[in-house]
Amino acid sequence: MSRYVVSKNGKFGFIDQAGGEVIPLQFDMAGKFNEGVAWVVITQDERRLSGFIDEAGEWVIEPIFSADGWHNMDGSLFSEGVAGIQADNNKMMYINRQGEPICEPIYDQVHPFCEGRGLVCRDGLYGYIDSTGQEVITCQFAINNTFPEHSYFSHGKAMVRFNIGEEGLETSNNFGCINKQGQTVFDPEDNYANAYKEGFSMVGDGHNYYFIDEEGQVPFERTTRQATSFSQGLADFLDFGTGLFGYIDKTGEWVIKPQFKSTFRFTEGLAVVHTKYGKSKGCINLQGELVIEGDFKIILPFENGLAKAHEQNKSGYINKQGDYVWSTAD
Repeated sequence: MSRYVVSKNGKFGFIDQAGGEVIPLQFDMAGKFNEGVAWVVITQDERRLSGFIDEAGEWVIEPIFSADGWHNMDGSLFSEGVAGIQADNNKMMYINRQGEPICEPIYDQVHPFCEGRGLVCRDGLYGYIDSTGQEVITCQFAINNTFPEHSYFSHGKAMVRFNIGEEGLETSNNFGCINKQGQTVFDPEDNYANAYKEGFSMVGDGHNYYFIDEEGQVPFERTTRQATSFSQGLADFLDFGTGLFGYIDKTGEWVIKPQFKSTFRFTEGLAVVHTKYGKSKGCINLQGELVIEGDFKIILPFENGLAKAHEQNKSGYINKQGDYVWSTAD
């Protein structure tokens, strides 16, 4: 059973895969469903409060938590049985499926658990806690390029920024790799790194980027000027010579030749491509064939058969045939 968050006239609700409204638009804010529940916000006695509902729209964790100023909906996504929530002191903590705290509300940011570790921020520095609420890797790292998700654990490893100076100021831009015990797997050498995906991480100096494997070795020599990652065996890649994007495989060979102004990662067998900046041509399949065509401004990656899309005068969800199942124009 899939549920998709929608909004209209300042209220949020949920539709099913056919576009039918299954949970009325009644919430002030809502996150997407994961592990069968979704974070939602209501106003009660002039206070913004948050809790979690199930796929029938029933409360499974009552709205007793503060939602003032809290907009990190990814942080409130249940993953591995826990979710981030804001406490009355405006600090963050994690709760379990019973709504019970598993740690003290001392964090400025919390992020979804991955492989038994949750990325947290305290006093401007990042570390990791486990599912018992113990800070197993002390907050000591800087943020990863303003994209904290690049420091989530994957394949037992996380890419983090080392060498923090006084008051959390960075004295070096270098990233390295740690394991779940916080031990360095290989030393920092580059000032950009993203999370491991399908066994590879992209690293670079801000101008040139290349892939490394899980041992920190370079599997092929092809470089690019825009960071990317592998998904479904392919990575969208900028070709130096033409200035166009295509897709390479894990040997660095072109599978879909450079021909697009911009590209996005594959999800569910489809990837969004652009022929003009700011305008989406549609979606291609893994063979590079155009299977969805239209005058879209935005198409986000497909999730459970639908993708968020936006045109000149409407937005909503499209299916894999490119047809709207729900839109703001309805």
